[in-house]
Amino acid sequence: MTELTTKSIIIGTGVAMVSFIIYYTYHAYRRSIKPSKYMLAAEKLGLLGYNKSNGERISAESQQEALLKIFHLAGYFNLSNLWHDLNCLGCIKNLETVFEEISAVVKFSNADQPSPEKFNAKYMRKNLFKSVNIDLQDALDFILYIGQHAFNRQVGQERYELISHDWITTYMDEYRASARLLRLIDREYPSLNEYDGGWIAGASRVALAQRIIDFNYYLVSRNIKINGETLILAGEREIWANIDGICPTINEQLLAASRNNVNADTISFPSSIDDDFARIEEGKSYIMYLAQYYNIKLNSSKPFIQYKNKDECPPNRFPNRIYPNYDTSENSKLTETLMSHDLVRTYFNTNVKNISIVDTLAEGQDRPNTMSTARDAAVRLVKRIIAGDYGDKKAFVVLFCTNNLCMERQKLATQQQVNQFLEKYDLITKGYEVKIEGVGYSCKQQLSTVHSELGALLAEKWRTVAVNLEKLLGKKPKRDIRSLLFQTRDKAIIVSDQPKIKGHPSDSLLKRWFDSYLA
Repeated sequence: MTELTTKSIIIGTGVAMVSFIIYYTYHAYRRSIKPSKYMLAAEKLGLLGYNKSNGERISAESQQEALLKIFHLAGYFNLSNLWHDLNCLGCIKNLETVFEEISAVVKFSNADQPSPEKFNAKYMRKNLFKSVNIDLQDALDFILYIGQHAFNRQVGQERYELISHDWITTYMDEYRASARLLRLIDREYPSLNEYDGGWIAGASRVALAQRIIDFNYYLVSRNIKINGETLILAGEREIWANIDGICPTINEQLLAASRNNVNADTISFPSSIDDDFARIEEGKSYIMYLAQYYNIKLNSSKPFIQYKNKDECPPNRFPNRIYPNYDTSENSKLTETLMSHDLVRTYFNTNVKNISIVDTLAEGQDRPNTMSTARDAAVRLVKRIIAGDYGDKKAFVVLFCTNNLCMERQKLATQQQVNQFLEKYDLITKGYEVKIEGVGYSCKQQLSTVHSELGALLAEKWRTVAVNLEKLLGKKPKRDIRSLLFQTRDKAIIVSDQPKIKGHPSDSLLKRWFDSYLA
């Protein structure tokens, strides 16, 4: 063999090896940068990043990983839980193959152990639902389905009645950090100096009082002008002492904050059994006062009633709550609407003009909620637009005042209702647009309540995506939302035994290296 031939073989071998390395490097790179269906679904759900009021940018990646971190802390990536939820989700082709593929992602991201320090959320974000065996709708529905474990509220159950989880107590700092990235914790500020309306979301007495105080604070501290109506979105929700009472020490803080035009974050909420007792007793006194003010007769010998179990309760009432006990001759009830009028008299700044209360009626056994009160406010606004009250104006921004933990969800629900009525009256095609801008004070709730709100937020985001996809594609979602939501999905589905994992699909070290260093 000549020297030239030997050199040619060496060069050819070298070129082949380099080509081989380049091919597999490029292949690993392409696999790494291809977005997973989790990423695509999270983008559809609005996890796109945002700018904080201080100018700091929160990236889409940070938000998407924050959701995964919360799911991990809650144990939703436990393989037995995943197998159960995939079965209950239904309509998944090649179920065992999908489970095996997800199991591999769980293994490589260290999601099958409890420590948040070991969990690789970035790897999971980039690889969850990357298989051809699961489509974008499956990914969206699965996120909602497992997120509904967080909701965990029975029909009629209030957030304050939830019991805290041990894992939330153990990892409260990690949970709060992720919830903050999902906009469930911090105060949200107005971005404009002028708005076409101000809407304040209805709530329990102490929450609504703080929202009114905060609304005043925004207007005064930022010199904000409301050109249209200021509405309180209330309704036919019966009041009761446990939720509508205010501890006297907190009441003093509320009145001082109202007088001094300071924000609701300055109000501290001590929590003890004594405070709970004082709140309930004050709630009873308030019910007596409100009944006298509106001339609504209570039973003179027994003005309050409390039920021990659900069987004793009449429609729309629940056990362990202290309700007004009306006189047999009385047809009226003490409602959130009447309470809202009282709170306007008590806390609203006298500089605020043109205040109205939206009185949304209950629908059967469904009491007024964010969507129904927002619907009535939207109808009111649209009718004024049609009547020509705004002249040629077509672009509107409404300042929507609520609070965290629920600001993002309530804003989405309200925007959806407004859009529906603009579309119903053919105003969108004529160039009309109404933007709902959500603001409010920071979250003061316990983290078990925040976790439940996360489930509610994901449901609202899913609804928004479903409406948009139906308009775009002209077809309904693969699964009815009732089969996904905690309160309406079938909890009696019999699930077959979890299959044995045959062996995790290989994931090259090179691809994992790209996953680590590329966004």
